Amino acid sequence: MNVSQIAVRYAKAFYLAARDAGKLEEAFRDINLIQSVIQDNPEFRDVLDSPIITEAEKINVLKNSFYPHVQSLTAHFLDVILQNNREVFLPDIARDFIDQYKKQQGITYAQLTTTKTIGRNIVEKIKKRLSERLKSDIQLATLTDPEIIGGFILNIEDVRFDASVRSALQNMKKELTRTK
Repeated sequence: MNVSQIAVRYAKAFYLAARDAGKLEEAFRDINLIQSVIQDNPEFRDVLDSPIITEAEKINVLKNSFYPHVQSLTAHFLDVILQNNREVFLPDIARDFIDQYKKQQGITYAQLTTTKTIGRNIVEKIKKRLSERLKSDIQLATLTDPEIIGGFILNIEDVRFDASVRSALQNMKKELTRTK
């Protein structure tokens, strides 16, 4: 079985268990916590991936790191992952669970990159407009990147709208060098 199938199956099973138990919101918060710890601490991921570290040590690390901070359903789910030696897939399982949660809740993730920080008022207008067009609840993250020179880049899940000056200049350069 390939990695993505394993992650999707575990994520789906946990999603359904949490939904059926009426603890979906808590499970979502728990999984976000797990994902952020793994993303913010490369050493933690190394522990999960390491063939040198024993299963008992991995279990100890996971239990000490998460069990005091998550609900019992999530702790039980982590137990199942550990019992089946699937801890190496935990980052993928967390990502797939979050994706499934957002899809089922009608949440669309978008990221807006501009050259300077934009005001909260403008962010809210953009979220409202996107929400109306996509008929979805929008989670909009904003980033600043002075290297785009001007304009903006909007990523909505897997789709990218690049209206940056940098991109326009690069396209012009390609056109000019191609016509020589």
